[in-house]
Amino acid sequence: MKVSGLQSISSSIAAEGYFVKCVLNVSAAIFFPGSIQHRDMKHEGVSYEDDYRGNAMAATITPGMIDVRFHQAFADGAVKEIFDRLLALPEMSWAKGFTVRYQGRVLR
Repeated sequence: MKVSGLQSISSSIAAEGYFVKCVLNVSAAIFFPGSIQHRDMKHEGVSYEDDYRGNAMAATITPGMIDVRFHQAFADGAVKEIFDRLLALPEMSWAKGFTVRYQGRVLR
């Protein structure tokens, strides 16, 4: 899985009470500051669009928690698999033990 944008959130995640965002699918995750809208983040092969038109999910991240918005193309099992892979990457060690919720349901 390709990960990008970590440099754009590095100062945020070093502070208490941060709020950052991510768009992701099975092949890539893009991280960015919480002040940017999910739909405005585009990267080759990754696009979150309103009304499920894109191929990526939207997530918000706060200390200890990743909340993922529902996307009709991603079942619970697929979301869990994606986050299991993502959070196992060395560059994601800062979020390794975070809880992942999808539509309010805890997946990990």
